Amino acid sequence: MKRTIEIEDTLQDCVDRAIDRVKDELLSHLDQNPDTWKTPDLGNDLGSSGAIHEIIDGSVPIHTAEIDAAFYLYGSEIEEAFENAGIGSKEDKGWPCGWKAAAIYCYIEQKVGEWYRAEAEDVFQEWYDNRITKEKEE
Repeated sequence: MKRTIEIEDTLQDCVDRAIDRVKDELLSHLDQNPDTWKTPDLGNDLGSSGAIHEIIDGSVPIHTAEIDAAFYLYGSEIEEAFENAGIGSKEDKGWPCGWKAAAIYCYIEQKVGEWYRAEAEDVFQEWYDNRITKEKEE
């Protein structure tokens, strides 16, 4: 007997949501620090408050079916992100919600980092240009 199932692929939505929120955090940081003259560091400048961790953590799926779907579709990439993070082993018994959620966290964190390295400078430059334009108008 054959059965056809559908799997809802939400991992990229989780990544996109995290990126959007990190971008908002970057802009908020810039607005709160208007004398900034360079792109803030993701880990030290933005991450020191714990906001980046909270953003990524809040983007990790919580439902077992969604976690299992992500692993079915992207298991090797997620496992690689977990292994590269160096935070433990999937055999460790200390993961309260299971290593899979932690691995998805690592995957989202990796994707956010990739986005930040590729795009944050452009976000900063646009913010900076807008600030200079406003100052000239005043």
